[in-house]
Amino acid sequence: MAFDLLAIQPHKVSRDLSGYITYIYGAYKTGKTTLACQMETPLLLAFEQGYKAIPGIRPQPVTSWGEMRQIYRELKKPEVRAFYKTVIVDGIDWAADYCKRYICQQNEIEDLGDLGYGKGWTKFKDEFKDVFHGLTQMGYAVVFIGHDKEAKDNNGNITNIRPQLSNSTREVIGGMADVYAYAKQGNDGGNSILVLRDKTGFIECGCRFKYVPDTIPCNYKEFINAICDAIEKEAAEHGGEFVTDERQVVAEKRTYNYDELMDEFQTIVGKLMEKNPTSNGRKITSIVDKYLGKGKKVSDASIEQVEHIFLIVEEIKDEMADQLV
Repeated sequence: MAFDLLAIQPHKVSRDLSGYITYIYGAYKTGKTTLACQMETPLLLAFEQGYKAIPGIRPQPVTSWGEMRQIYRELKKPEVRAFYKTVIVDGIDWAADYCKRYICQQNEIEDLGDLGYGKGWTKFKDEFKDVFHGLTQMGYAVVFIGHDKEAKDNNGNITNIRPQLSNSTREVIGGMADVYAYAKQGNDGGNSILVLRDKTGFIECGCRFKYVPDTIPCNYKEFINAICDAIEKEAAEHGGEFVTDERQVVAEKRTYNYDELMDEFQTIVGKLMEKNPTSNGRKITSIVDKYLGKGKKVSDASIEQVEHIFLIVEEIKDEMADQLV
């Protein structure tokens, strides 16, 4: 499928939170899971058992990344997508550990570093993003719940508060999250507070919505109001033109049929070689070299290279269209 860049419509920010990703981390018993479980029709993926005091929630315990993969397949089903609107990942720290263990077992290694040159961590990040970014592409609102970690200097002074995650996992989640919030106990043991922005940098957090306040009470009503108010304020700047109540549509990852593309390649190459084998042969070889590497053949391309085959076919059709009429 070709891209039509002239047909692109201006993006509208949705008031419907489906398709957004929220990450809330903090200390135990600060109301993180309680807030998340009040989202619309949630499924709780329980990597840890933090839901025991929450009535009515639908929990699905997860004890391995293999189980997460099975659940991911279930979440693709139309009837499941029609029922659940929110997926809560409670214990994202555990989820990351399970994913790392899965990659190690898959590659028969003890540690991700054993693959060398960052290859293990790249495989981990790709696998992690494939599952959780994939959930948003299905239209779910996704909420990650995790724990905090205090960084200290040599004198024991706290210098920074951040998620209890490896740098690679933080990088993945930080890039995905629309809301990246920290839950903490209120002053003198009062109600918990959700920190959405910290201009000092002491607390690691942030938000894509420009007008959210720095802090709000840590409860569902205040959270939804803060996000909706921020959307409305930004909408007012544009006369309300680029805001919608419709559910956010997230582009799904393109898929390609390996066998069909291989057949199409053979068909168009056959036609071109009949017309001018010398000139067209050079052009086709140049295009194949660009995407597969010098001297490589499309007939030797693996199914993992299906997108490369697609690009080859599309470029041949574009560059030599006059001969394919």
